[in-house]
Amino acid sequence: MRHILKSILFITYALTLTPESKTLCAQTPASTASVATSTPAGSASPAAVASPTPIPLAEIVTQADAVTRNSRDTNANLAASQITAQVEEELPALTREIDARLIENRRIVEPNPSLETLRTLEANWQRISQTLSAWRRDLTTRAAQLDAEIERLTTLGETWRQTFETVRNSETPPEVLQRIEAAVVAIRQAREATEQQRAQTLTLQSRVAAQDGRVIEARAAVRLAREAALNRLFVKDSPAIWSAEVRSRAGLGLVAEGQSSFLTQLTGLGEYAKREQIRFLIHAVIVLILISALYWARRRVRMWAADEPKLKPTAEVFDVPIAAAIVLSVLLIGIIYPQTPRLLQAIFGAVALIPTIIVLRRLVERHLFPILNALVILYFVDLLLTVIAALQVLSRLVFLAEMLGALLFLWWLIKSARLSKVSEAGRDRLWRMTRIAARIAAVGFALAFMANAIGYVSLANLVADAVLGSAYTAVVLYAISRIADGIIVIALRVPPLSLLGMVQAHRSLVRRRLQRVVRWIGGFLWASYSLELLSLRVPFIEKAREILTAELAIGSFSISLGNILAFALTVWATFLLSRFIRFLLNEDIYPRLDLARGVPYAITTTTHYVILLVGFVIAVAVLGFDMTKFTILAGAFGVGLGLGLQNIVSNFVSGLILLFERPIKVGDLVQMGDAAGVVKQIGIRASIINTGKGSDIIVPNGKLIAESVTNWTFSSNRRTIEIRVGAAYGTDPHTIIELLKEVAAADARVAADPPPQALFVEFGADALYFTLQAWTNNSEWIQARSDLAVAINAAFVEHKISNANPNSQRDLHLRSVDPQAVEILTNVGDARRDGDAA
Repeated sequence: MRHILKSILFITYALTLTPESKTLCAQTPASTASVATSTPAGSASPAAVASPTPIPLAEIVTQADAVTRNSRDTNANLAASQITAQVEEELPALTREIDARLIENRRIVEPNPSLETLRTLEANWQRISQTLSAWRRDLTTRAAQLDAEIERLTTLGETWRQTFETVRNSETPPEVLQRIEAAVVAIRQAREATEQQRAQTLTLQSRVAAQDGRVIEARAAVRLAREAALNRLFVKDSPAIWSAEVRSRAGLGLVAEGQSSFLTQLTGLGEYAKREQIRFLIHAVIVLILISALYWARRRVRMWAADEPKLKPTAEVFDVPIAAAIVLSVLLIGIIYPQTPRLLQAIFGAVALIPTIIVLRRLVERHLFPILNALVILYFVDLLLTVIAALQVLSRLVFLAEMLGALLFLWWLIKSARLSKVSEAGRDRLWRMTRIAARIAAVGFALAFMANAIGYVSLANLVADAVLGSAYTAVVLYAISRIADGIIVIALRVPPLSLLGMVQAHRSLVRRRLQRVVRWIGGFLWASYSLELLSLRVPFIEKAREILTAELAIGSFSISLGNILAFALTVWATFLLSRFIRFLLNEDIYPRLDLARGVPYAITTTTHYVILLVGFVIAVAVLGFDMTKFTILAGAFGVGLGLGLQNIVSNFVSGLILLFERPIKVGDLVQMGDAAGVVKQIGIRASIINTGKGSDIIVPNGKLIAESVTNWTFSSNRRTIEIRVGAAYGTDPHTIIELLKEVAAADARVAADPPPQALFVEFGADALYFTLQAWTNNSEWIQARSDLAVAINAAFVEHKISNANPNSQRDLHLRSVDPQAVEILTNVGDARRDGDAA
């Protein structure tokens, strides 16, 4: 009983371990598993758990070998621990990177940084914190596993020690004692190695926790600085640029401070590069793959553009495949490089903008080239501002120069009438948006210049970042959308999309719809990022949520604007989904399937109404109606509809049953009462049966479902032929049966499987009756039956077999006759003969 209890305790412990700990804690077979689990917090004390039991003498050798093997496995698992190796390798580099980031963080937070700079800092610290938190969780799990393993080894060692004490004084062979001592040594070594690993893990856990604490403090400082910057947007937070205080800060210290800031960022970038080398390699591989794909696509697009001139603007994107590949890779930078240092962000920005301009110069009109060139210059100035953000005076001076230069350029652009001289043919949507954006940007730059000059640095940074950031984002998204247009053209002309029927029949329509989706996505991303630059996205979302969730109570029913909007969007999405599915079915699915007449229409109609019904129910639920009450109302409406249109609804439902359950299919030979014929059409309300006599029978679908219908071709397209024949008494039945089989087998239209059957079925009043059963195709059964009957008659004549004839003479044999009846019959016979003689 004691062994059973200890085995149960061990099994319970094993089930609570993770897969890694189960591997780590592999031990002796269950038959000798006399180890109790560790006592969890809040459970019974260790004294309540049974103490280890010595191993029986007969099992010592086997268990000693198992312990030795398990000890080796334990040491191997300890050496192969990935989490501790990863943390040991990456933590020093991450620590140095955090040191550099903290120095730069203090330099940026102490002055009046822009909200965009603070947002980027907070996002980077958040990613580092996530990495450290993941390490802490993994190390905690690892330490718990090691604790459990140490306790297991301790208990196992005590078991073998007691075993040694038990057998030491008995007549135990020396070899067995040596095996016990070897097992004890192996257990002790495994426990020491595990304890060493646990100490290493706990040390790493402490170091990670210390770095996580530093990151938390940095995040808190950035968050407070961001909140303070928001609160002082309309507060003068710096002296005017011409004040003596600003002049006193300028001087030789700027150079030294700038060098120190740049070296600090360079150090952080170096540590980041050492820690994330594989990510740079992945990025390079992705760019190479994109370049190869775009070079391949360029050849295809050029051929297509020669045949279809409308594709020439799209083909120009592929004339610069390297630049297009770099622009596309920009979308993956946030995924490939988490916790990106500011200096690396500036480098990536510079690398990304130049290819973007190269692509755009092939897509826009020449009168827009100066705008692209100006954006390049402004972007590089912004990158410089990002790098020197910790130098307050220098960054303000560069900022003022940037705003002044932007104002002068816009003044030249507007006054030179460069945009107004464009012909009417060239005034597309992009041209109109550019004119509007130029005037808005001029106002923004003027406001930012004046605000920074008089000391409203936070407000100036916010306005400038919003104007320039939205402009850069618009340029990049426009380039990406045009590249995406080219990718859509390629995708619709190569497998697998080119094999779709709807693409082959409506390629231009599908391309336009997909391009419209891409533009909508780009517009949404631009608006979202622009609001974030203005620090309005979160307030906008909160205010919108407040407006949409405001409820209007009408009696016991309450509704909100959000419910109404959700209802409308749900209904719109339902119709859109139904339209797309019907388009897909009609253009791509049905042409590939051999469906009976009426089935595609039934499927399409049913699918349409099912989608609308489900969408309407979801919309009503979103609207806030009590679905219980709605169900009651829907049930009452259904009852009223069923009573008023009972027959129509019944036939409609019966038609759906016929079409989907398929008890009767088009082309089947059916029989209803005296009417028989071939099903010509199954409609929604009624079906048409062709009788083959020049007339059609229109049968309501409800009748086909409710009444008995004989379907001669339900399971196959063959039909049985049954011919009943009779032979005179005295004919050998075996001869008749063989003759009928020979006649049926001689007809090529009769199926060989199953073979024809001839059966003796009845002793008739005037003959012996037989039945011939044979199978033939449904379309030939009438003629085949007639030909078989003719052949049977010819065979009977040939073999001189008398057919049964109910109207022929019959012989009457009498066993006993009344004499008076004989006299009467004799007189009658004589009278007939006299009459015949006269």
